Amino acid sequence: GQPKLISKAVCMHEEDDGILWKHVEYRNGHNEARRSRELVLSSIATVVNYEYLFYWRLKLDGTIDFEIRLSGELSTNLPSAGEDPTNPEWGTLVAPGVNAQVHQHMFCARLDMEVDGTKNTVSEVDVVPMPYDAVHNPYGNAFGASETVLTTEQEAVRTYDANKARSWKISNAEGKVNSISGKPVAYKLIPFTRGPAQPPLITHPEECAVSHKGAFAKAHLWVTPQTDTERYPAGEYTPQALEPDGLPKWIQSNRNIEGEDVVLWHSFGVTHVPRVEDFPVMPCETTGFTLKPDGFSMGNPAIDMPPDTNNQSELSEGCCDSN
Repeated sequence: GQPKLISKAVCMHEEDDGILWKHVEYRNGHNEARRSRELVLSSIATVVNYEYLFYWRLKLDGTIDFEIRLSGELSTNLPSAGEDPTNPEWGTLVAPGVNAQVHQHMFCARLDMEVDGTKNTVSEVDVVPMPYDAVHNPYGNAFGASETVLTTEQEAVRTYDANKARSWKISNAEGKVNSISGKPVAYKLIPFTRGPAQPPLITHPEECAVSHKGAFAKAHLWVTPQTDTERYPAGEYTPQALEPDGLPKWIQSNRNIEGEDVVLWHSFGVTHVPRVEDFPVMPCETTGFTLKPDGFSMGNPAIDMPPDTNNQSELSEGCCDSN
């Protein structure tokens, strides 16, 4: 056969994803395990010197992962006049006379959520320790999840906190409840499940043009009511705009977001301190997030997966007691 060029296409395929769930009953040694498969939708964009590889991963337990891999070539320059050519001030020497700048890649995922209905409510969930109490926490080992509903746009401009295992829950606001927990069915947004946790935009908030043009990257979460004309977090015409556009402008009216048709804007990225090993073509850096069901199902949705049977597998003679 001959290759065929298809424009504006994505790749769709399945991948093995290792163990989905497993348990060995210690009382009798009985073992059950199921393998996971995921449906992957992917595409790759070449933007000047960089490649961005995008992967949506749909899993058997209802989880949705979004992963970005960054590869390509570093942006490099000669050391500046008067700069120590062996120790650049704002980068890493990746080859003789070649400086690779410290930089950030910032992304924003527009998540038009409809969790079992159009109207949803977003809340912030932190895991916090319980204060010591001789009656209720006598050993000082109690901690739990604290949930705060986000009611307005400006209240919902939030930053991730790894020290609190912070996540954001999107709950149904139309009376759909989980019959076991009695709470609204929900999904939760878990940041940085691919690669390490990363900071928001580091550039100076007032004096840097990047901060004005890319103000959406100053926070990890924004929430707005769904509006067809609000499509891009930095506005329609980012390079040509004379003033900040997009999310900072949209939230000025501070609209209600509780029990509404909402859009979550999740900003995230990679803060890249180049290594010598990133030159001349960079091994992939990774970032991403997860959307995970939280009280959406009546237990493990993949509990009834049939076991895999490998007809090529044989018991090795002498390795086990055949009885």
